[in-house]
Amino acid sequence: MAATATLTRTAPDISCDHCANAITGALTALEGVSAVAVDVDGKRVDVEYDAASMSPEQIDAALEEEGYPPLR
Repeated sequence: MAATATLTRTAPDISCDHCANAITGALTALEGVSAVAVDVDGKRVDVEYDAASMSPEQIDAALEEEGYPPLR
């Protein structure tokens, strides 16, 4: 049984729906990520993922690679 975990990150560079779509696309492409919700106004990203196959560091790296470095 998969160990589902939730990670919330603040990414100050989120400014519009295009940003939200880019982040959602990048993170849902990662194996182990099951859901992504981006709050543009709150500059927040919530990620539901399988903790057995994905780490918070991998999610942070994907956000950075997409151009939205998270605050930790």
